[in-house]
Amino acid sequence: MQMIKGNRTSSSTTKIAILGGGNAGRGLAGYMALHGLDVALYNRTLENVRGIIDRGGLDVHGVIEGYAQIPLVTNNMARAIRNREILIVTVPAQAHEFFAHKMAPYLDDGQLVLLMPGRTGGALEFAHIIESNPNTQNILLGEAQTFSFVSRMTGISSVKVSKIKNLVRVSAFPASASQEFLKRLKGLPLTLELANDVMETGLNNVGAMLHPTPTILCAGLLESRRGGYNHYHDAISESVGRLIERMDAERVNVASQFSPYPMTLLEWLEDTYDAEGNSLRECIQSIDAYDGVGSPGSLQHRYVLEDIPTGLVPISNLGDLCGVETPAIDAVIEMACQLYECDFRRTGRSLASMGLVGMNPQEVAEYVELGVRPAEWSSFPSIYDLYEVEVDET
Repeated sequence: MQMIKGNRTSSSTTKIAILGGGNAGRGLAGYMALHGLDVALYNRTLENVRGIIDRGGLDVHGVIEGYAQIPLVTNNMARAIRNREILIVTVPAQAHEFFAHKMAPYLDDGQLVLLMPGRTGGALEFAHIIESNPNTQNILLGEAQTFSFVSRMTGISSVKVSKIKNLVRVSAFPASASQEFLKRLKGLPLTLELANDVMETGLNNVGAMLHPTPTILCAGLLESRRGGYNHYHDAISESVGRLIERMDAERVNVASQFSPYPMTLLEWLEDTYDAEGNSLRECIQSIDAYDGVGSPGSLQHRYVLEDIPTGLVPISNLGDLCGVETPAIDAVIEMACQLYECDFRRTGRSLASMGLVGMNPQEVAEYVELGVRPAEWSSFPSIYDLYEVEVDET
């Protein structure tokens, strides 16, 4: 694997667009602007970013301090991404479908689209939606395994970045474009590591492990008190932690069918936060960055509404594809369906929405490497051409 670390002190002329003005998008926009990048911020609802428009920027606090000027804040997608080299999508993953349809008509050759994060199957779903648009054939598309920061809005025009993660893994789709993808991201002030492919980034989805199960099992406390506890330190008790560890073992078993680099949740916490401990509970308790994190104020929260349909459901579906059972994951999905009176199996990411229908694990691996489905393999020479190998060399 290859690691890059962007320049954190000098300014850059790179023009980027941050698509999504919530906790993540504001933190990233402010951070990038303070590092001298030309930043545009898009949000679907203009009133939700009115404070930033009125002030012309954001106050950023935490690990980086300052006033970040953001001259373009808009709900006009064409205006937001026009002439922007790098487009970073920071919305909850269940909105990727909307953003793919919204962005496709305005994308230009050579633009880079990074889903941060993609959750599970994000880049695959995004590619499946935009592939019919002729102007998207030369887009560099990829995803991050997680978001680079821990950030929270603190006011209508302020944000706190409490932690910058040690590293974040990224991959292009198809993986054959990953070296160029990484090269283009090199100017950003982020520490990134190149993953093998989007099956690695997508199946190392730790949000799906850490978010929905504690939220669902705290439903009574959450509704009666409207939150008021620490999601990580309080809701992940020893027993809840053990359940999540069983779910994580199932996730790793699925991931091992597609990727040579499956990472356990405990390994990820150690890499990302320098966590210490022999159990999930011990590791979580050792992470200072989680000290100030509160809890959902209601059950209508992305910890379930995002991480079930774009995390646990596609992990389970990929398990079915490769013949790996996921009983603990399936039990949590079923609890969510009953608690929310919603069929997350129907609304979540399916093999069809990810463009994987009819493929076996080997064909999926070839698809994520080359971006070509088995049905499109018209001849052996066309495959060899993709690898720049002559047919008679075999």
